[in-house]
Amino acid sequence: MLKNSFLLMLSLSLSACTTMQVQHAISSNNWQAVGQYDGENGLNEKTLSALQKLSDKFASGTVDYESYQGSYEKALSLYCQPNNAYIYGVKRQPYPYACNRYSHGWAFYQDWLSGRHSQAASIF
Repeated sequence: MLKNSFLLMLSLSLSACTTMQVQHAISSNNWQAVGQYDGENGLNEKTLSALQKLSDKFASGTVDYESYQGSYEKALSLYCQPNNAYIYGVKRQPYPYACNRYSHGWAFYQDWLSGRHSQAASIF
């Protein structure tokens, strides 16, 4: 019973974390689009195991992890540009911990925090 409850909760949590856009990309075996979506939204990189679970749920195909990683890294590097951090903070977006992987991660965090505490943040 406990095992079934755990599997149900895991299934629901995986579904909740995927948008229709991502589900469509997975069902089309478009792993580049999945990586791009994750990177463009500052999400943490998914493991091969996590992607395979999503594939099993929505596509039953083979994961192209290299395509996912390449597009993820490219999109994340654009998302994590230091000049973007302040506005993410102003918009009260959650801090994208994935940006900590870059050498400018500390400066990015400081700019995000500054935006989060600015007067402009009160209008959002």
